[in-house]
Amino acid sequence: MDKCDLKKTKNGMNTPIDYERIVLLIYKRITGTIRTEESAELEAWRKATPENDAVYRKLTDIRFLEHEYRRLHIIDPTRPLEDMKARIRKASRPKRHRNRIVMLLTVTSIAAMLCFGYFVNIHPSHEEVPLTIARQLEAANITVGKTQAILTLDDGTEINLDDDSLRNIHLIAQRQAQEKPADDLKTRINKLTTPRGGEFKITLEDSTEVWLNAESQLVYPENFNNGERRVTVTGEAYFKVAKDSLRPFYVKSGDMTVRVYGTEFNINAYTEENRIYTTLVSGSIALQPHDGSKAELVLTPGHQAIFLKNDRSTSIRSIDTRTVTGWHKGRFIFEEQNLEQIMRALSRWYNFDYEFEDASLANIVFKGSAPRYADLSEALSILEKSGGIGFRVQNEKIIITNNNKQND
Repeated sequence: MDKCDLKKTKNGMNTPIDYERIVLLIYKRITGTIRTEESAELEAWRKATPENDAVYRKLTDIRFLEHEYRRLHIIDPTRPLEDMKARIRKASRPKRHRNRIVMLLTVTSIAAMLCFGYFVNIHPSHEEVPLTIARQLEAANITVGKTQAILTLDDGTEINLDDDSLRNIHLIAQRQAQEKPADDLKTRINKLTTPRGGEFKITLEDSTEVWLNAESQLVYPENFNNGERRVTVTGEAYFKVAKDSLRPFYVKSGDMTVRVYGTEFNINAYTEENRIYTTLVSGSIALQPHDGSKAELVLTPGHQAIFLKNDRSTSIRSIDTRTVTGWHKGRFIFEEQNLEQIMRALSRWYNFDYEFEDASLANIVFKGSAPRYADLSEALSILEKSGGIGFRVQNEKIIITNNNKQND
């Protein structure tokens, strides 16, 4: 492992820190091989400063490390992620060997973050604030979302799905097909629902891929028949539609239907929102408002259609699609959004309730981004640094405060 030669300032003096040593000790603690004296050394470093404590908690969070490993493509940046996964799967026997590889990837992730300056940049300058809110969030059990959903079959059977259940959807579909009588012409309809704090990806019968965001639902048939493909969405979903010129693809959401021609697009249609946002990344789509007219609005890549539910009007604007699709690539990206919109998005993913101490705070507009798979405290500290607001946890609810009033 190469030395990163990073330095940290403590008590006004530049004191070199052996990050390679810290990595080794954290690795040993994760793998259960740390000796008593080494454990004492690690604890002494951890307790030396609030920053060290926060860094330690971050770098022993396996979910966070896994995300950072995927993001940085540690082993070989030229190899696709699936290739790396395949190599890991080949090592699944014996289990002890697999565990060594997994732990090696974990510690390599830590080392990479050190060399990328992660220790230097992990905290904003006002470290005591995010550290306090981090502990409050931990006490209230407010944690990052994960892969989870409920699959409701046509007969009402409910199946809980998680990260290990992805391939089971295909097995369920095969079972349904085997159980279906030859003379049963009824199309079976399934529902895939993600709760707050959940997300899920599904591949439909035609090879169309759908990513469901938190608090969303996809209603889809077991098989696409009758010369067309139709699904219904509430909440938010990213579609990568398989091309099939003989079977057009339709997505219904509220009072609007999207006709798709082999394309990638994002639709945001939460029930409590007054707007439905349809953003085209590639290909072509046409919007069909349910207003009795036969007119279609054709969308081209890099454009977003905004449908207003109250007056049933639709407008189109150009947009940087990365600001809309970042969620399914691991980032929250807020582009000129007010605090109410931002808190709604965060609350769906981290599964918490919130309240504005001052109602006017909801209208403050922010621009920025935050990692989706990191602790909520990171996103909140970014908002705090923008100025004027603060956060505290009260009765398991996040209270947004007006810091300007407190400083008057």
